Formats: sequence, structure tokens, C-alpha cells
Amino acid sequence: MKYVQCELRRNGADGSERTTSYIPQKFAKVGHVLRLKDDRDAWVDGWVVERVSSAIVEGDKIPDSHKAIKNHRKATGDSAPRRRF
Repeated sequence: MKYVQCELRRNGADGSERTTSYIPQKFAKVGHVLRLKDDRDAWVDGWVVERVSSAIVEGDKIPDSHKAIKNHRKATGDSAPRRRF
């Protein structure tokens, strides 16, 4: 399956939220309203596709953001325990 990176927005009671996500190409159309899974693996309605990238990638080529963040923290020392004075 092919995926496209999209910028999405969702209006809620506390204001507007934005996120960037790879979504299946067939749903990557400006104006479409989608459901996305949140951090707790629950579906959240109301995400509106605002921008669609022109780059299309295969599902197994989607960058793993969690892995990239972990590698960055290791390389920069951001993951080191905080020293208390």
C-alpha cells in the first residue's frame, strides 16, 4: 500500500490541534475528514486533511519517528538523566 505525508487539523472544545501523519494514498485528499488513532490506540474523529505532500512512499518505507527521536536523543545526550544541583 502507498502512503502520503499529510498535515491535518482537528477543532475541539479546547481549540484547534494539528498533526502530521502518513496516511494511505486513497484518503490523502485535501478536505477529507478522517479518523486517526491517538496515543492510547483509540480512534478520534474530525481530522481534516489540509495539505498533501507530493511524495508517495510504500508502507515499509515510512520513517519510524519514534526510532528517529530515540536515535537523536542518544546522539545529543538528550536522553541522559538530569543532574540535580
